[in-house]
Amino acid sequence: MLLSYKIELIPSPDNNLICSRKQSSANNRPILGQLKCSLISSSTESNPSLLTNAGQVSIEKIRKRLFNGKIEISPSAYDTAWVAMVPDTGGSRPCFPQCLDWIIENQKADGSWGLQYPGPGHPSLVKDSLACTLACLLALRKWDVAHQLVQKGLDFIGSNCWALSNDKNQYSPIGFEMVFPQMISCGYDLGLTLPLDSNLVDSMLRERDSIIMRNGKLGYVAEGLGESCNWKKLLMAEQRSNGSLFNSPATTAAALIHCPDQKCLEYLHSLLKIYNTWVPTIYPMDIYTRLCIVDNMERLGIDRYFQYELDSILDETHRLWQQREDQIFEDISCRAMAFRLLRMNGYNVLSDELAAFVDQEHFFSSVSAQFTGVTTILELYKASQLQMHEDEAVLEKIHSWTGKYLKQQLLNQTILDKRLQKQVEGDLKNFRGTSNIIEKKLWIELYDVNHFQILKTAYRCPTIYNEDILEFSRKDFSICQAQYQKELQLLERWYSDCKMDGMTFGRNILHVSYFLSALIVTDPQLSDARFCYTKSLVLFTRIDDYMDHYSSMDEARDFVELIRNWRKQPSATHRSHDIEILFTALYNTVNEWADIASAQQGRCVKSLLIEEWLECLTYMMKEKEASSDNKALTVDEYLSFAWEIVGCKTCTYMVIHFLGIKFSQEMLTSVECVNLLKHVSMVARIQNDIRTLKREEEEEGKINSVSLQAAECGGANPVEEAIAKLRQRIEYHRRKVVQLIVQTKENLVPKEYKNLLWRTGEAGYYIYSDLDGFASQQNVINDMKAFIYDPLNLP
Repeated sequence: MLLSYKIELIPSPDNNLICSRKQSSANNRPILGQLKCSLISSSTESNPSLLTNAGQVSIEKIRKRLFNGKIEISPSAYDTAWVAMVPDTGGSRPCFPQCLDWIIENQKADGSWGLQYPGPGHPSLVKDSLACTLACLLALRKWDVAHQLVQKGLDFIGSNCWALSNDKNQYSPIGFEMVFPQMISCGYDLGLTLPLDSNLVDSMLRERDSIIMRNGKLGYVAEGLGESCNWKKLLMAEQRSNGSLFNSPATTAAALIHCPDQKCLEYLHSLLKIYNTWVPTIYPMDIYTRLCIVDNMERLGIDRYFQYELDSILDETHRLWQQREDQIFEDISCRAMAFRLLRMNGYNVLSDELAAFVDQEHFFSSVSAQFTGVTTILELYKASQLQMHEDEAVLEKIHSWTGKYLKQQLLNQTILDKRLQKQVEGDLKNFRGTSNIIEKKLWIELYDVNHFQILKTAYRCPTIYNEDILEFSRKDFSICQAQYQKELQLLERWYSDCKMDGMTFGRNILHVSYFLSALIVTDPQLSDARFCYTKSLVLFTRIDDYMDHYSSMDEARDFVELIRNWRKQPSATHRSHDIEILFTALYNTVNEWADIASAQQGRCVKSLLIEEWLECLTYMMKEKEASSDNKALTVDEYLSFAWEIVGCKTCTYMVIHFLGIKFSQEMLTSVECVNLLKHVSMVARIQNDIRTLKREEEEEGKINSVSLQAAECGGANPVEEAIAKLRQRIEYHRRKVVQLIVQTKENLVPKEYKNLLWRTGEAGYYIYSDLDGFASQQNVINDMKAFIYDPLNLP
């Protein structure tokens, strides 16, 4: 029942590299979607690997670059040019001559200014280069310097003005339609002879005027308004506590040109104290950058090496959240990401802080232009997935419109950034509130050290995207993959030794079981946990197949008695050879792991494990009897025990002993633990029933929550109505899971077990989801092959 279709075996390659690592303690805060064990160095028993001395050097290099230094961001020629145009108090000289010097020293060979990009430049950044170049020409012309550079810049504009009218594959800087025509007008006023077609210029000016007429939220690109802007009013309404307008050096400089303001001046001086001769396109962005580091490291799977630093970032972010820090609350992307990461990591943050974004029409008509892009909408969508309470209508409404909007962008093919497009596709597939459990490899392959983002100009942030992180992630993935391959070889030997490869019934799901176990227990150090999970899952599925499809009522009862008696040589006279194989495999495996677990836990756990298997088999028997007798169960009666036989409880009871923690009987029987197990299992149970309805009802005559719910619904379309009602149940249990995972007060359940259950729930969704056909037999086969065997597809 746990897996509802057959998976073909994939031969494992011969790879003997194995890596084990020393585990250090982590803090007690539960973290969704990650098994956060901090692994520092390779154990002396492992083969030479990334995490020996060289690996430690790499870790320290990343730690110093990311956590002990200032934020790395690329210079903005566009913003630097605007700052260079600010006059001193006398008006005859530049207030910031160092910016003018930077412009003179940083013209590219083709006559342009803009983002430094490897090779001849990015082919989709021509419009951006035109804007940067024209801004720099205005600065040079205003102060009447570098005439040769001006001519080279004009030649570049003349050669590339095609991008102004043929921009299908061009990234358009925010506000380009406003700012560029305004700069053209300024250029004419300064006597520049711009090589632009007059009809094109007239068309651009008309479009600018039209935008001004219909859009009242143009403060972020106010330099495109020129004299028509009420700068004093804008400063009164929008000036930040740091003196800037929108944290934009260009807008702040434009305000200073038109309306002298001491706070604006101090803001620009503060930037040049940091960057000396240039300014970035946004400042500050420390909080957003730090949150991106947390997010990226989790996606790349290397967060366990930097857990102390990442926890410190989250602690500080929560402190600033409580203080309503401008950097968080004036930046929608930052606010949404902070909400998501803080809530996922157990901090108390209220969804009411996102209430301003519940309506799509109001959102696009009221927020500033820099927050209307796909990146911001995607952050809101991901934040909206973390609904914990039934009364969080704010998140429900955001989830509804952002999901539809993003799907429409994919359908219309309007996302030029292919990396962002793949990210949107992946995040739309994910279960609400989960990370994509198989995205690590894809994320490494998509990680681009030259990745840029677009605001009013293109910029890079090497603190987030750099070669040190990329190289470390690649090596870590290769080591983990080699570990997984070695473990699977050992499991193939176990499977053969148990003689299960010769059984005549049931599904051979060894490989897919290991695949799921590796997705759930990702840490290479936790080999025992993966072995135990895989063996438990294989045995559970084999027994489930037997009880469902290959046993008579008497044979099923006899098998339950075998478990109840728990003898190595049972005396049943009518047992088949296959049943003897199956029971012997279960008997030996449970006894073996119980002995290992007892040594680690310091107490005997064998009776606990045997009782759990017996309880599970008893409920399987109950389901079989109900199906055979056509007993009239209600959907509530069925689900009251059916969640016990989806496998989550049985498998995780086996595995919890091997997570590096000790637990008590009190914990396992606590209301908190039982409820968490029930809610995780219920989500998987109902998803499984929805997916397997046709096979189980029509081909096998089994009871199923969908058919039982449909019988209660009646009506013209009872199955559709039943599925809708059951999906409401899924949503209810999903919210309960999130609540129990992130709560930190009065916890009896250790975070390691919470994270194990969370990942188990993710795996269940991945296998059972039938939404838009994202999970299919071929998809699982392909994902398994990519995760365990295929090398990274590197550029």
